[in-house]
Amino acid sequence: MTKTKYETVYILEPGFDEAKAAEEATKVSGWITDLGGEVVEVQKWGKRRLAYEIDRKRDGVYTMFVWNGAGPMVKEVERRLRLNESVMRVLTTVYVPPELTQGVPEGEAVAAGADADDRE
Repeated sequence: MTKTKYETVYILEPGFDEAKAAEEATKVSGWITDLGGEVVEVQKWGKRRLAYEIDRKRDGVYTMFVWNGAGPMVKEVERRLRLNESVMRVLTTVYVPPELTQGVPEGEAVAAGADADDRE
């Protein structure tokens, strides 16, 4: 199977301190490697305000993983995270490098549009 790069973000309950959050991250990292994946990067964003309340909670402890693995692994990693009662939300997406998400500078976009008009 081909390995794809994924990005998983999960939110823990606000009562988690740094040590407990690091313990959960170690556990998730272990799951990924046990399933045949490879953890590329772990970012601990810490406690942040939620956009809306989840189970009457306004804050959550965010952690993001960037990892390589096969497609079926996504479902299993998310299943294991959802079984953990302290995880409030989970989201996994295909990783898109930051340089591909940045917009085209305005001057270049205008020039590209002018070139398209010349070809008509």
